[in-house]
Amino acid sequence: MRLELLAILLLTAVGCSRTVEKVHGGDVVHREKSMYRDIMVIESEGNRCMSFSRRGGLQSCVFMNNMNTLSLPYSRGVFAGLVANPGAKKVLVIGLGGGVIPRAIRRIDPAMQIDVIEVDPAVVKVAKRYFGYREDAHLRTHIGDGRIFVRRQVRAGVRYDLIVIDAFGRFYVPEHMMTREFIGDVKSLLAPGGVVSSNTFSQGLLAPYEAATYQAVFGETRVLDMPLGSRILVVGRDGLPPAATLRKNNAILQPRLWKLGIFPGELDSHVQPRVVGYRPLTDQYSPANLLMGQ
Repeated sequence: MRLELLAILLLTAVGCSRTVEKVHGGDVVHREKSMYRDIMVIESEGNRCMSFSRRGGLQSCVFMNNMNTLSLPYSRGVFAGLVANPGAKKVLVIGLGGGVIPRAIRRIDPAMQIDVIEVDPAVVKVAKRYFGYREDAHLRTHIGDGRIFVRRQVRAGVRYDLIVIDAFGRFYVPEHMMTREFIGDVKSLLAPGGVVSSNTFSQGLLAPYEAATYQAVFGETRVLDMPLGSRILVVGRDGLPPAATLRKNNAILQPRLWKLGIFPGELDSHVQPRVVGYRPLTDQYSPANLLMGQ
């Protein structure tokens, strides 16, 4: 009887070893279905990443032996917004993911006041458990829809020096947060000299519509082309500093940026040429996901 039991246990152990799920070339160490998405935490070659899709697309990644270094290029690129407004003291991050961006902002300046809005409470839980995300008196997480939060903050008279938009995935975007009306509300939420740094798409039919929408609201737009099909759009409530000032700001910030794994020159941006022939996305016309699928 004991031998039969031992054999069953051995077979069970072998079966379990074969059921380790592989996604994006790594081991799935956590998986859960929230009311919005399928959340996976994947580990591979010293990296830990959050993903919402088996087909590809990583929301956040960290080096397991150094979670303070920014792994994904886009998470470094959004700091071009800080280069455009290095005196920022109050920040809004729309979309949490693993929480690596607000954590990195805190390392730049622990005194910064940071609000994060995230629609999915399960994402917040996973960020805390696997990515070292922690709230404190200067870092607050709000659960809810990003557009509704922005509208409420505008009505409450709250203003931010820097707004980071990181709410879009590789295979789905919340269309109501890509329209001229939403981007207009974001502009209204900026303090004088305030800047928006938005992680967007560099490829596909959606990209020029998205650029046209930002240009319709802000005018001058600067862009950083990033690897892996993304880009960072940088816009300012009152315009952006000239290129020479941006280079100077970058050099001054470099000792602190270096701590995050951001190299000199990595945040250099260029002016986005005026987009012609593409209508801005609006609440009445926002086929973002159809354009992504083309």
